[in-house]
Amino acid sequence: MAATTVNSFVQGNGTTNSEVSREYPKKLVIRSQNRIFLQTVSEIDYLTAAANYVHIHAGAQVSRIRSTINSIEERLDPQKFGRIHRCTIVNLERVTEFRPLQRGDYMLILQDGTELKMSRRHRVQLEKLVGSGGLAGRHVVKYAGANNQQSGPPAANSRSGRAPSIS
Repeated sequence: MAATTVNSFVQGNGTTNSEVSREYPKKLVIRSQNRIFLQTVSEIDYLTAAANYVHIHAGAQVSRIRSTINSIEERLDPQKFGRIHRCTIVNLERVTEFRPLQRGDYMLILQDGTELKMSRRHRVQLEKLVGSGGLAGRHVVKYAGANNQQSGPPAANSRSGRAPSIS
């Protein structure tokens, strides 16, 4: 297995961090053996931590870098990436659906069908998803089963199973 390390982040337009608005990296440099890969940050689906390594999931490709999840999180744009678990960071633009679980946890479904668990400790990220343009305006299936797709308001009350009353 090839060991990979993260060397640095490449700025998109070469500007410095001393400007008024902070610039976040457009690409991530990944070193593997004698090769160097540039991973576009916007193509990343999610990142997972395993001790001092971070697995970068982008489509079907998974890269491993030697770094901590905290150091990677500091360098990513918080408007696009959010911590959903102590060992998981997700690209908020890739989330298409969320399902409530027991005790305040949620299951996030990504565009490619990947399911990631969001702990109740990180529910602030859910507010970011729903509130500020993340899932707002999209048709979100909250309680649907695997074969039951809903594209509008629910036809029945989810607690009682009755149709909504008309006043």
